[in-house]
Amino acid sequence: MNCPTCGERVPDSARNCPGCQLDSGFPNVRAAALPEEGVALQQRLTDAEISAKARGCDGILRDFGKAVLRSKAVLCRSLGAVSSLVSNDNALYTNFYKQVIGEVRLPEDNRFDRGRSAVDGTLFPNYSIEICFAALSLNNMGPADYGPYTIVLKENRISQRATVFEENAFTFCQIKHHIVVGDPIPPGYRAVWVQRDRLAMAKLHSNIELTTRPADYPSIISHRGSKPAEDDFIEVHIWGPIHRSAIELVVGPKPKSREDRVLCMSLERKLKDVGATLETR
Repeated sequence: MNCPTCGERVPDSARNCPGCQLDSGFPNVRAAALPEEGVALQQRLTDAEISAKARGCDGILRDFGKAVLRSKAVLCRSLGAVSSLVSNDNALYTNFYKQVIGEVRLPEDNRFDRGRSAVDGTLFPNYSIEICFAALSLNNMGPADYGPYTIVLKENRISQRATVFEENAFTFCQIKHHIVVGDPIPPGYRAVWVQRDRLAMAKLHSNIELTTRPADYPSIISHRGSKPAEDDFIEVHIWGPIHRSAIELVVGPKPKSREDRVLCMSLERKLKDVGATLETR
């Protein structure tokens, strides 16, 4: 894009105009809002609607889409990690890359961490270091393999900087589509936050049946497999770090040990400071 103020070309990976430093918008949002993305997603949605109508499920698909507009972005982490974020007003939740650079974690010796930079660099060329990952949820629960405690984020703190993507980016690029590093991502598989319903309907229409009821929607939008590789969810990409004030709710299992019970009591008090709550199930 060209800067509307000074006319200088703004690189796709830049947040600000290099000429006048005008805020040019979040690069992940600009990428998802490109015309070719909208056209391709609309074609997928049209195909989904035709399929659903042929099966007599078009009304249920539309109702599912309306429900998705109420979905939340969630993060799953350990009780200790959640407590650390909530306990300090100066703490920020950052992504894998900044944690490694800051020497607060090490990459794991697995296929995912070895291939992560290639996948993220393809999806977010030259700005993957700025993206935090979450998932869409309709029941305040997320992919449990990332941790048993779910952080539900306030929509007004992430909606302007968040986009949604078809599925786990690693699965999409390396397993399903075999995308070579540097090749473009095929259009139609991402959307801006306010169009997450369109992406969900395009992706999940085949899971909608005549017997589908609203109580089934949460497990359709986020499916837990028997192992992590079989988990299926719509990924949320959020530009920038996450502060504890962005937390709406924390959901997790009832603590069993004395240490965890004490930690949960402290967590509950700290959450109240930012207008959030703790829910144990």
